[in-house]
Amino acid sequence: MKYEIGDTVILLQTDEEGTIVEFLDDGMVMVDVKGVRFPVYTDQIDFPYFKMFTSGKPTEKKKMFVDEVRREKQPARIAT
Repeated sequence: MKYEIGDTVILLQTDEEGTIVEFLDDGMVMVDVKGVRFPVYTDQIDFPYFKMFTSGKPTEKKKMFVDEVRREKQPARIAT
C-alpha cells in the first residue's frame, strides 16, 4: 500500500492536512483533521511534500503606515 497508519496526508480538494487513522478497505481510509474523523477515498489524498516544495516560503506583508496611504481623489467642485 502507498499509505500507512500515522502518515500525514493532504486533502486535495480543501488543502487541509490530516493523519491516517485506519484503513476501511482497499480504496478508502479514515482521516483525522483537527479532531474530526471522516472517510476519504485514497485518490482524494496525497502526501504534502509536493505542495511544501512548490509553494515556496511565505512572504511577509509590508507594513503600511498612515502617511504612506494615497489620498482619494478630491471631490468635484461645484461651479458657482
